[in-house]
Amino acid sequence: MAAASVVRNTSMILARPGRLLAPVRASRARVDASAASRATNRRVALRSNGASAIDSRLGLAARALHTTIARAADATGAHDAAPSSSASTEAGESSPAPPPEDSAPGDATHKSFADLGLCRTLCAALDATGFKHPSPPQLATIPMLLEGTDVAMQSYTGSGKTLAYLLPVLNRIAEDQRKPRGERADGVQCLVVVPSQELAMQIVRQVERVLGEFGREITQQCIGGANIRRQEEALRRKRPLVVVGTPGRVAELSRSGILRTHGVKCLVIDEADDLLASNFRRDMARIVDHTGKGVVGGRQTVIVSATLKRETLDQYSYMAPNLVHVKATKKELEKAKEAEGGEEGETSDVAASLPPNLEHYSVVAEGRHKVDRLRRAIHATGAERALVFLNFGHRLTDTRDKLAARGMPCGVLHGGMNKLERANELAAFRRGDFRALLVSDLAARGIDVPEVDAVFNLDLPTDETHYVHRAGRTGRMGADGMVMTLAGPDEAFVLTKIQRKLGIDIKAADLQKGRVVPDRGNKPTPRKEHAEAKKQRAEREKEKEKVGAGAGKGGSRPTRVERAAERRGTFEDEFQATRGFGAKPKAYTPKGQPRRRKRD
Repeated sequence: MAAASVVRNTSMILARPGRLLAPVRASRARVDASAASRATNRRVALRSNGASAIDSRLGLAARALHTTIARAADATGAHDAAPSSSASTEAGESSPAPPPEDSAPGDATHKSFADLGLCRTLCAALDATGFKHPSPPQLATIPMLLEGTDVAMQSYTGSGKTLAYLLPVLNRIAEDQRKPRGERADGVQCLVVVPSQELAMQIVRQVERVLGEFGREITQQCIGGANIRRQEEALRRKRPLVVVGTPGRVAELSRSGILRTHGVKCLVIDEADDLLASNFRRDMARIVDHTGKGVVGGRQTVIVSATLKRETLDQYSYMAPNLVHVKATKKELEKAKEAEGGEEGETSDVAASLPPNLEHYSVVAEGRHKVDRLRRAIHATGAERALVFLNFGHRLTDTRDKLAARGMPCGVLHGGMNKLERANELAAFRRGDFRALLVSDLAARGIDVPEVDAVFNLDLPTDETHYVHRAGRTGRMGADGMVMTLAGPDEAFVLTKIQRKLGIDIKAADLQKGRVVPDRGNKPTPRKEHAEAKKQRAEREKEKEKVGAGAGKGGSRPTRVERAAERRGTFEDEFQATRGFGAKPKAYTPKGQPRRRKRD
């Protein structure tokens, strides 16, 4: 009963997000010894019944409230309960640390989020969520973003870029909530612009995962394909501090005056290279021109993508002239740590954007056989969750029907589906209802399914940038992954160019007896070579036997060439015989003229 009452009281306090993170100074003055002992008894009962369940349900707010109760009880002289190890850890006291569990497998650093400058409350929430140590992009960019620097962040997909730019924003919000109500910032503090609905929903889920119910209260998504009236009502009611949306919907709400962006202090442009497309140009111009116009000293701009070329940075220089380009990969961090001088080779902008633990294969298949080869490839690789990329949306349904006819059900995800249909399809794929999900490039960048173990390119990517973003759907957060491209005989040169530009090894493979084996090209396999040699030896032995049989009958049999020459000689003899005794033909004498005789 005590645990249930505390949960109800906590839920009532969560209805007022302004008091979640601020210290309860007024309550300390009113707490007497008896109230402190009751709070201590409740705390002990909660720990015995499982306080971690409340933390997981209520996120950062419940955790902050639990810590505040513990501090108040200890400050007023509670004598019947000693502080537990969990309470001391939350309060920042020294205690034996648990074994390190990196958020990004393979990360060699042992720094914590507190070492990067994040507040204790946010670090406790990250620890409770399961993020023990920062990933390479978080190590490289969080200190710079806390200082207000304009950053262009480049790192491979699945490396933790989303939290890298969200944590400084959430840290400012947490510190701002400690101020009195009249001194707190009002209105939207951070605007995140993304190209796809799935990516926007993924970012909102990350905030809710870290902050729990409080994160849901301060965040609002504004995406196309959803009911705009509901989004307008949510903006008026919630007055969010973080807004995540697609360019078209954000620009529409900004024009109508519902979404006020003049006071936004931080503008984040995720998948920046994709937002340079012509269909986003007008909406992006509106967003950039009106965001942060009323901020003293100007807004902070963050550009994020896995592939940031020099041309992309030049096109964004008008909105942030002092952008600092940070290549946040494990290789770059190791170079910066080890190198003292300055003689380092320059790394390609796109080559470092691929996850490090990927294997790349190519399989040659005729166009009419590609779907069947795809089915065989999924079975041969043993992929349980595979993404299949196609260039055109109208081919997705046809490919799905062909795979279903061959006994392999799969899902489809493309830009023509509404928000609910896409969410249901992704949820079914995450549950494992089908092994393969057919997607187009339009929906590729918002898919975040850590369990994806293979990516198949049924249609070739247009360039190396598209190849990187497709391959980045697998091998996320240091896991192993595989990318297999099915190319026609006349498309092999495209893979050669991609291999050269990315500096990777795309191995030629073939599918034989349910296994992936190296492809020998036009060269026959050893078994075929042995069979061909055996056949040639048998033919030679048979020819020798025929020659020996002819010699035993009285001589060797004439060959076909000899028989033809014999027939030709007989014909010439008959022709000469018709000319009269084998003589030369007579000289031609015109009619009516005497024949001339030769003088002796």
